[in-house]
Amino acid sequence: MKNIDPLLSPERVLATDDDLADLLSRLLERANMRQVWLIMLGADDRVTGPLMPLEDFPSDPDAECDTADLGTLTHSRLLAARFAAFAEMCVAERIVLVWERRGGSVLRAADLAWARAMARDCREAGVALRAQFVLHDRGLRTLAVDDLL
Repeated sequence: MKNIDPLLSPERVLATDDDLADLLSRLLERANMRQVWLIMLGADDRVTGPLMPLEDFPSDPDAECDTADLGTLTHSRLLAARFAAFAEMCVAERIVLVWERRGGSVLRAADLAWARAMARDCREAGVALRAQFVLHDRGLRTLAVDDLL
């Protein structure tokens, strides 16, 4: 039987954001395309459920869309609502978002617009958003609280 790297083990407790960044860097490495990753964490700070990529989201988080079940709302509110439902199905206590896009580590207006909108809308939807990251051509960058001000 092949040994699993303990740093990639599903049993690994991700107690700090550095632990989380280390795991995500090992799993995702660097950007390939524009997409957002949803990672769900259980009450024990372990990954629960699948890592879910979503590649078809608009450039403007505040653009409105119509849905059959939620009516008219912004794309960021729609994602927050859907992520809340996924988290509930997977018995997750909190979520992590990774904004993947080609380019360097310097934050772009679109990175910040989506990160700010999701922080706001997850809070309003009652979703605990533990952390957000940008995955770029050279690796992973943590979005700090100061970045979102």
